[in-house]
Amino acid sequence: MTTTAARPQLLKVSEAAALLKISERTVRRWIEAESIPYLKLPSGSYRIPQGALLASLRGNYDLGAELRDLDERNAELTDEQVLAALGED
Repeated sequence: MTTTAARPQLLKVSEAAALLKISERTVRRWIEAESIPYLKLPSGSYRIPQGALLASLRGNYDLGAELRDLDERNAELTDEQVLAALGED
């Protein structure tokens, strides 16, 4: 089950904040400053493409590469196997 590479993930502001362990207000400030990629829905809410968000971060750690590696290692897992491992079968 791939989560980032094969299927683009559109995150809510709260999900992007949780992923980066920052406040929702920080994500909203980044959107207002156009520091991160985002989509504005007709309802006025935002969605942030996960891959583009990670690619927009700067530093010496490549989180995107780590997530791609996890996708590759878990590519053979089915949704049913993941749900069973989580106890949600």
